[in-house]
Order: sequence, then C-alpha cells, then structure tokens
Amino acid sequence: MSQNSICTARLMLRVGKLDDAAALATALGDQKVAEQLSRVPWPYTRNDAERFIAGMTRDYLPRFLIFERRDEKEALVGGVGVTRGGDAIKIGYWVARRAWGLGIATEAVGAFLDHLRAEGWESVLAEHKPDNAASARVLDKLGFTICKNAPDEAKSQSSLVLLEKRL
Repeated sequence: MSQNSICTARLMLRVGKLDDAAALATALGDQKVAEQLSRVPWPYTRNDAERFIAGMTRDYLPRFLIFERRDEKEALVGGVGVTRGGDAIKIGYWVARRAWGLGIATEAVGAFLDHLRAEGWESVLAEHKPDNAASARVLDKLGFTICKNAPDEAKSQSSLVLLEKRL
C-alpha cells in the first residue's frame, strides 16, 4: 500500500492506530451495524478491534478506518477496505449508526475507488445483503452493476447480492 491516508472534503480515511480500538469496538459493537455486515465477530469486543487494527496492513491490501473531520478532531464513523478472492478483490465498508443517512459511505467508498484506480486495479467486486437498501443505493450511485458470472471464490454467501465495477 503506497498511501496511508485519503482525504475528502469532510472525511479522512487512514490506517487504524491502537488508540482507535475503543471507538472501533463501540461502533461495531452496535448490533444494528453488525447485522448489516457479512463478516464480523459478534459480539465485537475491544480485543477484536485490536486484532483487526494490527492486521490492517498484513497482506498489503488497502484497508482504512473512516473519520469525520470536525474542528481539528477526528471521529470514527466507519471503515472501508478490500480482501482478495482468487484474482478478484472485493470491497467491504460499514458506517456507524450515528452517521447513517449522511452520505458518508458514498463519499468514502467513492474516494477509496479512486485510490484503487490510481493503484492500478481494473475492477472490484462488492456484496450486500438483499434487505440492505442503503448499501444497494451506495453501490448503485457509484456505478456497480449486478455480477452475472461471478467467480466461485467471490461468492462468500449465496444469500448476498454480488456486484462488480470496472475502474
């Protein structure tokens, strides 16, 4: 990963620090948030957060926490990153409940896609639960389309909607 942070008008996406573990555990410890994710331990503890932060750069794939910047302070509002499945990469993201409906996911994921494009990636997959209309809207706004011929290794759960975007 050649870049440790990405800034937008109101957000900073950066690699997590151990100091972020408490805020991360609180945000992902919210059952309503965790229910929308395809892979997250439940209940989500501070130890889970510390392990996640420690492994954010392990495989050199970009993963960032999302912070809203206000008055020279940062407030954790989500996360975004990719995992590898065979030759494909799959984006995942989440937003803390207190920041739902504010356009955080669209802004952060859009900036992250620009980062992936600059890093030379040509396409990315994404998934969402069929009943997660907010995530479906984010991916639609960002130009993802339903993947008709998904690679087997990209199908982590048959109950998820799989989408693709050419970068």
